[in-house]
Amino acid sequence: MRISVLPLIALLLVTLLPSPAAAGAAIATNDTEAVVLKDFEALSAGDAEGLAALFAPRIEMYRLPTEAHTLVGPRSDRMRTREELRAYFEEAFVAKPPVRHEVLEMVSLDDLAVVRVAIHAPDGTPAEHAFTAFRVRDGLIESIWHIAREPAAAPQSGAAARATIRQLGEANNRGDADAVVALYHPDAKHSHARRDPARLGGAPPARVIDQASRRRFYRELYAEGTPTQVGLVDSAALGEWVATRERYTAPDGPPRDHLTIYRVHDGLIIDEWHLAP
Repeated sequence: MRISVLPLIALLLVTLLPSPAAAGAAIATNDTEAVVLKDFEALSAGDAEGLAALFAPRIEMYRLPTEAHTLVGPRSDRMRTREELRAYFEEAFVAKPPVRHEVLEMVSLDDLAVVRVAIHAPDGTPAEHAFTAFRVRDGLIESIWHIAREPAAAPQSGAAARATIRQLGEANNRGDADAVVALYHPDAKHSHARRDPARLGGAPPARVIDQASRRRFYRELYAEGTPTQVGLVDSAALGEWVATRERYTAPDGPPRDHLTIYRVHDGLIIDEWHLAP
């Protein structure tokens, strides 16, 4: 009996992930990314009306996570509608001049996009970098999740986390269960979207809940034969955070793309959220 790999592993890259040092301003490759870029252009221009026009009538805005192993922070109580957003930014742009927002990296799949953006202060101080996810449907932003921020982030911020995910992909593609498990923290948490598609990150899988079940799952999976191969399509990273679009190619099926966010600390994966499909 074959074990289904796709709902449970949101892994693994055989191709070298690009370094943020080489990244310039992001260019949209699809409609979702185009809307996200317009959002940051309106923010940079101080255009409250243009900004509001990019949002759905009802919106969800989430602040930074406040608890361990969580991807979604508390929901904002100030901006739940397009009109509230317009009023907030009309006031904000009068009180303080707008700052330039530069999207350095962006990875997307269907209606979800994850970006690394540099926020440049007018006084020329080092930029603060943010890691943010968007949901865009019918050309309008429905949800924004603020995931992480890093003051004065270096160009190489995220490189160590990328290297860990690269190692994970290499271990998977050669079917090395022990090497895969060794890259996870013993208390690492997994989550996948299919159990709750309305949430970012979904819910934990039923079979991989701790280190012992993780080791058992991968040993059984790879014992079946040639593992599903995973290659990188695109990625974005900041600090401990890496978002990847991966292409899964099983021996007996067509390729499928997946969007995943990992959190990596001291070379070990501590969280893995399988976002889409």
